[in-house]
Amino acid sequence: MILFVDSLPDELSQHLQAFAKQRPGWTQERILCSALSLFLLQNGVNDRAVSQVYLQAMFPESFEQGGAS
Repeated sequence: MILFVDSLPDELSQHLQAFAKQRPGWTQERILCSALSLFLLQNGVNDRAVSQVYLQAMFPESFEQGGAS
């Protein structure tokens, strides 16, 4: 999957890449899904599916083990 990291300001792109490199479980896709879903939730989107995306991004191990659905 190709993400729009190249179109981010250099400062954000560099920190995003450094964060992902230090935390192998946090792919760029996971980071952006968590950030975008949190942004939407904090700005008035009241959709269970968006909440689910956020929770899966933050706590993937819970969903992999079938702990939440």
